[in-house]
Amino acid sequence: MIQEAKRDAEVDRVGRVFGDYIKESPYLDWMWSDKLGYILMQISFEGQEIVECHVIREAARLCWILFPEIADDVVLRTQNDHATYEADLSERSRIRKRLKPYTDQLPEYRYLCEKLWER
Repeated sequence: MIQEAKRDAEVDRVGRVFGDYIKESPYLDWMWSDKLGYILMQISFEGQEIVECHVIREAARLCWILFPEIADDVVLRTQNDHATYEADLSERSRIRKRLKPYTDQLPEYRYLCEKLWER
């Protein structure tokens, strides 16, 4: 017999905070599965296939996946092709500015942003 997954208020809250970003991204999808719970899919837009799938059980894990995703968006917009931890001071400033709406709403996860600069 399959056990039914249970919703988590904190994961729901974090999912709502990132909701517009996920909805607008051609590379992400967020869904609920009665069997597994919360699922974040990373999509290859070109290949129209799921390249990575995460079952999310903790809100911090969702933030840890999405903060780097947003940071990568910023780095790519500067037309650079390097890892986020290699961002120069200007890029880091732009990344922090782009993440600010999320960290303002989720201050308890702000510490994860500082981990973006670690290898």
